[in-house]
Amino acid sequence: MMSSKIDRRKFMILAGTSVATAGAFAQEAVPPEAPEGGDADVPRIMSLFSFNGGIYYFDPAGLYVEVEQTVEWVGISFRSAKAYHPSNDNHELRIPENAEPFDSRAGGSGGTFRYTFEQEGTYDYYSPSHEYLGMVGRIVVGKPGGPGEKQPGYGNRQGHQVMYRDAARLFEYLSPEKIVREKVVPYPKDLVWKPFPWR
Repeated sequence: MMSSKIDRRKFMILAGTSVATAGAFAQEAVPPEAPEGGDADVPRIMSLFSFNGGIYYFDPAGLYVEVEQTVEWVGISFRSAKAYHPSNDNHELRIPENAEPFDSRAGGSGGTFRYTFEQEGTYDYYSPSHEYLGMVGRIVVGKPGGPGEKQPGYGNRQGHQVMYRDAARLFEYLSPEKIVREKVVPYPKDLVWKPFPWR
């Protein structure tokens, strides 16, 4: 007679397979098309997770928009997006000095968040729960400029939150010039990919 109990090892294998399948799907996901008849001019940034690569990321990681253009983040129910600003978790300032810092937890609903960029310059943002894994992004509005052009981690000596290594690597990869030239820069998964089991 077979036991109806599942031992811990079998449970972990089954659970891991389910999560890996979901992660693989998310890794291949593409930004959804805008609804027919509207919002076609609103660029979308997806919040994604790749289980088999150990990566939480925003895609695209780099985006160019014009002043007064709105951007929408999708899938941020659990992985929010916040501007690098001292009022957000004491981070160093990495958005234009006169720009209003954004926080999707304060203005998002249903897993989406929209923000209209009114000031020209470079805007860096992060996910509070996965910044240490390199879940950051950069948006250039109009033309590059402002504190986002400074070396990542410049605020460490000023008492601000320490810049994580993988976040700094992403910002170095996402040069403002590259973003202006290419307009959309996909997340470079190979840059921060971690082999499973993660160490």
